[in-house]
Amino acid sequence: MRLIVFIFLCCTNFAFSNTKILGSALDANNQYVYVSEIEDYITNSESIIYTTTVNERGQFMIDLEDVGIRKIVIRIKNSFAELYVQNNTTYYLEFPQESIDVINYFSGSETEILFFNLDSTDINYKILGFEAWMDDEMADLYILKDVEPVKFIDGILKFKSEVQAAYAYDTSSFFRDYIKYSLGKTVDNIYYFGAPSKATKYDFFLKEHAILHQNPAYMGYLNDFYDQYLFQMNISIRTPLIQSIYDNNASTMVTAISFDSLVPNKEFAELIALKIIQQEYYTNRLPKNNLIYITNEIRKNSSFEQNKIIAENLIEEFYTIIEGDPLPIMNLTQDTQLKPALNKFLYIHFFDPENPSSLSETSALRRLFEKYNSHVEFVSIYLNQGILLSDFAGRVINGVKWNVFALDYGHPIWKSLNIGSFPYYILVKNDLKIVGLPALGPTPNGVYETIEKTFHDIQKGQY
Repeated sequence: MRLIVFIFLCCTNFAFSNTKILGSALDANNQYVYVSEIEDYITNSESIIYTTTVNERGQFMIDLEDVGIRKIVIRIKNSFAELYVQNNTTYYLEFPQESIDVINYFSGSETEILFFNLDSTDINYKILGFEAWMDDEMADLYILKDVEPVKFIDGILKFKSEVQAAYAYDTSSFFRDYIKYSLGKTVDNIYYFGAPSKATKYDFFLKEHAILHQNPAYMGYLNDFYDQYLFQMNISIRTPLIQSIYDNNASTMVTAISFDSLVPNKEFAELIALKIIQQEYYTNRLPKNNLIYITNEIRKNSSFEQNKIIAENLIEEFYTIIEGDPLPIMNLTQDTQLKPALNKFLYIHFFDPENPSSLSETSALRRLFEKYNSHVEFVSIYLNQGILLSDFAGRVINGVKWNVFALDYGHPIWKSLNIGSFPYYILVKNDLKIVGLPALGPTPNGVYETIEKTFHDIQKGQY
């Protein structure tokens, strides 16, 4: 009832637009709400498309334009939920309270949202219903797989037939495709005598179809079909493909893949090239610099916009900053860049102002600042989650004598520097070279080491 009242109150304040989400998050007053779309289903990179806040009554509103049908991600505090949205629809939902144990600041912990008054024609309603049906049927059928294989095969065929009959007249092409590729990924991928061959599945699922980049069931099927595909190819294709990587030749690599009988066109070939690069990058079988070079060539020269996006996201995925790399120059405010002062080292402190273990180190930092600030510049940065700081956190931060910055979830610093936990420290020389990633903290670690010895050496000109 609480949510329904909120809905009526809100509806009087805005004109109808394409897609609205009216929700409650009762333990997240004044917290930021981040809405992201999944840019591609190869890297699963997210891009923020909407930001709002939970009001003092635990309510929030999201207003999206021209979404078509797609999956989005809603993040509040350290939790996230996935749902589908479609045009000309209003969603009423509740974001569950966060577990006290959740501390995954950027990956987060997945939770299930609660829908209210969800229409039976909505894409969420249909997908949830279909997946529940499929899960129940497959659980029952798997019992028969090794015990009564004939009944198992008959059950598989019967289930497919029932699904096709149940949804034969559904008008949503997105949903029909979702069903088709969900069945392909689960039912048709089960090995049994008489199961369709890889070539048969290619002809039915992929050969004559455009790439459905925004349909997760399709992309899930494609990812499985071409998984570890380099070593599934005929050696007459694999050999020139590998040579093209050593030659840093993206065009030759794509051409080689195009000769494969299970690759229908150049757009597909480029996509498979990127998927091969992604998987091979982490095996150390092929030179990483060459893989990055080819990815960048596809990013710059591809005729297919989505392939360029995937290539861009892959480059971000591959490039992890390590010690010895230069510190990326980023703006902390409109007028302030993150960089060392002249003739000083830079010590960056990332913390969570509401986490006691993060705050407990600030007193030790103050002592180090007083001793070494003429040689080391201190900067503290925390994740701005939109809430008023507690009195204790406010007092701690106000007592800090160096610059402190609150940066939003969407700020590039978190991803660029791969910050995943707090407290976290980075040490940078005045020439922007990173010399500690992570650096030691001001309090002893497991072997009683602190950053002070390094600071002492810097002060003496010995570092």
